[in-house]
Amino acid sequence: MSTAVPSLPWNGTVPRTRVFDALSLLLPSGERFVIATLEAWRSSEKARIPASLQAEVDRFIREEQAHQRAHERYNASVLAEAPGGARAAHRTAAAVDELANFSLPTRLALCAAFELLTAVVSRELVERPFLLRAAAGTLQERLWRWHAREELDHCHVALQAAKWGGAGRVRRALALCLATGYLVFDVAICSLHLARCDLANGTPLRRVLKDSLAMVVTGLPSLARMSLGWLRCVWA
Repeated sequence: MSTAVPSLPWNGTVPRTRVFDALSLLLPSGERFVIATLEAWRSSEKARIPASLQAEVDRFIREEQAHQRAHERYNASVLAEAPGGARAAHRTAAAVDELANFSLPTRLALCAAFELLTAVVSRELVERPFLLRAAAGTLQERLWRWHAREELDHCHVALQAAKWGGAGRVRRALALCLATGYLVFDVAICSLHLARCDLANGTPLRRVLKDSLAMVVTGLPSLARMSLGWLRCVWA
């Protein structure tokens, strides 16, 4: 999918736009980790994995690779106008690379955790279309809705692989807590880096603060629903 970022703010306000931009900057690193882990598991356990699950893993990897390519093109446009986000994205990539030192069952549990978290966010986007305020048919609207639908369709694959690969329920629950910490912290830090670029480019601080407060207040129902979704994932 071809992607580009138009003039800010494409999602209604600068803070809302930058939260989505920050999430996009983090996605390729996570997707690279998930792909590498599932490929390693598939290679080591190929003789024992059911053919049906192998086929689902193959499809999952193809779709994740497509997501990675699309977001990398999107991110290049984001960083062209807000280069300050590159530092946060690189820090996240380095942190994710360190996860490769964990055992394969733990890495599989983290894959399932990342996919469950992405599915929680994706469900909110699909069921509440107003969260994306980009005009229908624009590249941003198409990218996020396409990605969200595919995540909901294939998020179960990583969970199945984790269960098959020996990641027990307790390990998966701990991995979900760790992945949640990574995601929340990194999105917040990356959003702040992007916001600093906006302020340096002339966006009024008062406007950013006002829109940020409005985003938090109006986003409380979504946060509550996603929190309940997260709780359901803890013992998935």
